[in-house]
Amino acid sequence: MDNTALPAQPDALSLQVICIKPFENIALAFSGGGFRAASFALGVLSYLNNAKIDSADDPLSGASLLQQVTYMSSASGGTIATALYALYDAEGKTFGQFYVKLYETLLGEQILKNALEILSDKRRWRNRPDKSRNVINAFAMAYDEYIFEGNPLKALGKSSPNKHLQEVCFNTTEFYTGQSFRQERKLAYDAMPDKYFRFGNEAIFLEPSVADELKLSDLLAASSCFPAGFEPIIFPNDFTHHGLTEQALKKALTMRPQTGDKQETKFIDQKRVGFMDGGITDNQGLQSMMYADKRRIKCETNFKPFNLMLVNDVGSHYIKPYVMPAAPNKGGLSLSGLNLIVIACFIAAIAMTVAGVWIHCTPLTIIGSVLVPLPLLFMIGVLWIRKKIFNVTESGTPSGLLKSFTERIVLLLLKYLTKTPLPVLKQMLLARVDSVLLMNLSVFLKRIRQLLYNAFYNSPEWKNRGKGNHIYDLSFSNDINRNRNPEPGPYPPSRDMQIVAQVAFNMGTTLWFDKTDSLQQHDQACIIACGQFTTCYNLLEYIAKLLKNPAAYDAAYQNRLLKLQEQLIIDYTHFKADPFFLYNDSGKEYKIENFKPLSIKDIPFPTNWE
Repeated sequence: MDNTALPAQPDALSLQVICIKPFENIALAFSGGGFRAASFALGVLSYLNNAKIDSADDPLSGASLLQQVTYMSSASGGTIATALYALYDAEGKTFGQFYVKLYETLLGEQILKNALEILSDKRRWRNRPDKSRNVINAFAMAYDEYIFEGNPLKALGKSSPNKHLQEVCFNTTEFYTGQSFRQERKLAYDAMPDKYFRFGNEAIFLEPSVADELKLSDLLAASSCFPAGFEPIIFPNDFTHHGLTEQALKKALTMRPQTGDKQETKFIDQKRVGFMDGGITDNQGLQSMMYADKRRIKCETNFKPFNLMLVNDVGSHYIKPYVMPAAPNKGGLSLSGLNLIVIACFIAAIAMTVAGVWIHCTPLTIIGSVLVPLPLLFMIGVLWIRKKIFNVTESGTPSGLLKSFTERIVLLLLKYLTKTPLPVLKQMLLARVDSVLLMNLSVFLKRIRQLLYNAFYNSPEWKNRGKGNHIYDLSFSNDINRNRNPEPGPYPPSRDMQIVAQVAFNMGTTLWFDKTDSLQQHDQACIIACGQFTTCYNLLEYIAKLLKNPAAYDAAYQNRLLKLQEQLIIDYTHFKADPFFLYNDSGKEYKIENFKPLSIKDIPFPTNWE
């Protein structure tokens, strides 16, 4: 967690209901989750663009809700949509142009193929000689060519007539202190100092003028390099290009000591830091949105506090229970037994070779010569593992198991483990691997999610302004919670909506949609449509909450809420009859090449609910 502290002010604005100007100054947070997150974000943005304030006497008459969005925060897959939208907003392009570009970017496996082509072709790396040749940098270069067309961060600062964004933040995680690192930029002029605004965090940050030269593609890579799938992206080398040198990046980086010990001092002097997925520390992009709002409430900035903070999340609190791998038969060959067999094979192979030479039998000599290296390689491997276990670093510090156990304990462990049957060792290894993956990829991330959500929804600062918008809200998986929290709501989904939502929720975290797979061929469409009708549903719930306090608003604001509610109910009724109506309308209106309209008849019923 970022330990950055803002100064306490006793007269800080609490923004109770009476202070809220409904649907003015909206903030959006988009979670990580690969192409599923990016597609859901596209659905959310497209519905906000569709929803208009149409009251004739309203100052915002004719404006879409999307035009009231001033802030966007994202992590991992959500950054694909956020960064592209911010670029198109700055360049004055239409929403239709953005929709088509992101839709086609996410279609099929094109980005994956482009990245793999770059990875395998050494000529493609000549223009970025400092970049490490690995998977995450191959994706960064593919993003640069295919999505962002070489644009740096400063391109977001362009001023177009209809531009509405004031600030964006693409979250990553720095491996210096393990905190969230905010890759953020102001997109509108702010005459006030706002001294707590940083490209980074309190412990490590980069000068804004130099950060401006970073490529959007590299910032996206830093935000989305999820563990196990990618390597860390390394500062400064992986961020350099023809217009930005390693020396310039190092000079612009500030790293504040945390302990001051010898190892940390050496690390700071090198100024070489790894970054990984923003989802590690804040997969919802929520912490950065909260922090931005705090700056607006408590700091000297021209930007106003948010009136609605919508958290768009393809993650969930659900977890698949841990299932212990099946216990094997307790008998079987042990490592010690295997070692004896290998030694016997080695002796036999040497004997065959010698016998073949002695009796002048060429086939026997050849067979023996071929078999000799195999047990030898096995024994060399055993010695290598032993060296790793008992290794000591150059500084004299123990590594391997010796960091946690003494040599006597390690020898005792090895003595008994080598006598344990191999099937039992296999089951023990699988149990550890499965439980560690569950802990890191589910328990750990969901616990952070819960802590951030609790801080968000339980604080008086955001009590009346925050709203969750989750991919699972209208799915079958959420029926139990939706129907009892605290009671069934006034806007139940249709069965068709639930089928689409369940298909969207079932989709895993990937960087492609396999259109040849019968179960995945319509996933992208279902996720976009789910983003559209789920946003409509949650906005209706939010309006209903605000209208419980009618005395808090004057007639003009009440009229805005009632008019918008009326429009959303019409849309929601349409979604209940046809969950794909807006998805189909968008595909036709924006003239997506080879677009095929869908109906619920095209969608197989989710197999986990049959």
